Amino acid sequence: GGEHAGPKNAGIGTFGPLALLFGGAGAYWNIQRYRREEAEKALNGGVEGDAAHVSQEAGAGRPSLGGSWRLMDHHAKYVTDKDFLGQWQLLYFGFTYCPDICPNELIRMRAILDGLDKDPATKEKVLPLFVTIDPKRDGPAQLKSYLSDWHPRLLGLTGQQEECDAAAKAFRVYWSKSQLGPDPMDYLIDHSVMFYLVDPKGKFVDYYAPNATTENITERISKAIAEFR
Repeated sequence: GGEHAGPKNAGIGTFGPLALLFGGAGAYWNIQRYRREEAEKALNGGVEGDAAHVSQEAGAGRPSLGGSWRLMDHHAKYVTDKDFLGQWQLLYFGFTYCPDICPNELIRMRAILDGLDKDPATKEKVLPLFVTIDPKRDGPAQLKSYLSDWHPRLLGLTGQQEECDAAAKAFRVYWSKSQLGPDPMDYLIDHSVMFYLVDPKGKFVDYYAPNATTENITERISKAIAEFR
């Protein structure tokens, strides 16, 4: 329940006109960007953006991210983190009605996967996962329809609100919902923007902020795969 029918890229069509109704839209996004950057600084131990790249060396102070979760995939089947043991995973937390950030990051994710798939050592070794922070609107059918445009291996994950919240909390994902009008379905969600790499043992390895290039991320993932034991 809770799925809201709409076009595949409903974010732009749904929120564009609504946002224009608010004279302070620019100020709103500046405030939300500041809040997100502050949340990402907290994740990075006080360092902005990707400068605090998580070292994989022992004792380097890697943040405690990841853990157990239970969610429904876009085929309407419940899965847990244990179902993905044996596979590298690249996770992204977002929502299908996101007007611009999520589409941009999915373009970047596709470029990363395409880069990895060009190398026989990393070809098809990374499973991309899109975890919604908006299960009220992102049911399995909505996720499946939306994600089919982005990458054939991309798997969407949803669930009850508390299940999605628990998964987001495990990766320290910041999000903030802002109601746009009286219709309960008219809202935006500002959220932290990050890719998370998990190894075949289910352990968090690294994260990649928006200021890391897709080439740099591809190289770092390739290095992590090559060094995995």
